[in-house]
Amino acid sequence: MDQQQLRDYLDQLNDQIDSIHAPENDKAQLAGLIEEIERQLSLPELDNPPHTLVEQVESMMSSFERDHPTVSGILNNIMVTLTSMGV
Repeated sequence: MDQQQLRDYLDQLNDQIDSIHAPENDKAQLAGLIEEIERQLSLPELDNPPHTLVEQVESMMSSFERDHPTVSGILNNIMVTLTSMGV
């Protein structure tokens, strides 16, 4: 359930990347975050400490909070879901 919900949030975030007016490097950071989360979901035994994903999401959430509240809200949902999954 949590993984499916997380994938739904990642799809929502991906849709937002296409529609927001933001610098390309901000969009690239979001896309990179999506890729990293998907990689961790498919290969959980990777050496990257899982807590760094939550930290990355939290950092991006605060940077998008003012100008892109929808993106920030999706990032918050992703962070909560990752935390509930024990990541």
